[in-house]
Amino acid sequence: MFLPREKNFFDLYEKLAEKIIEGVELLEEITRNYSKLPEAAKNLNKLENEADEIVHQVIENLYYDHTRVTEEKGDIRFLVHNMDNVIDAIEKAVNRLNIYRIKDLPPTLPKFVPYLKKAAGEIKRGVKALRNIRKNDAILADCCVKINDMENEADRVHREWLSKIVGESTSDIEDFKETLAIKEIIEALEYAMDQCEDVANILETFRLKGEA
Repeated sequence: MFLPREKNFFDLYEKLAEKIIEGVELLEEITRNYSKLPEAAKNLNKLENEADEIVHQVIENLYYDHTRVTEEKGDIRFLVHNMDNVIDAIEKAVNRLNIYRIKDLPPTLPKFVPYLKKAAGEIKRGVKALRNIRKNDAILADCCVKINDMENEADRVHREWLSKIVGESTSDIEDFKETLAIKEIIEALEYAMDQCEDVANILETFRLKGEA
């Protein structure tokens, strides 16, 4: 089996997946109550640090694991780094909302949340399935398909928003600055979805190697 058999590795994967869920829940909370933005930004910063620590534990464990070849270790690093990137991107989006003092919740942002939430749930389901790849082959395959579907839907929302702002014109410099700020925020969430897709791709790689 190319994945580490030690339970500790799988525990860490699942803890990291849970951090993604928590991050999305904090994002979802501000879409319901925008006044909680400062608190959510603070909590996401803490969450990001906790996720970084989990990644550090995985990398440290890999360093002392001499049973893996370089390629296998690279796959595992890719998995945890991309999972961590999802959290980083969510934290960035919320952090920018707070720093730029965007007064009102951008209406496009809540449209991203359902897709990100579903993708996060599928990542958690897929990571749990890694404990027995051959037994859970169908689960892994289904997770990957659904995550890719969510990324496609989020990409559609992103394109529609870009098309809308390109068609708008304003002579107010403050409105223009806010549009640029919101663009950075939406692109951070789009990047989070891209990272979810990358997680799906590495899960698919694990699935195929597990069949070999």
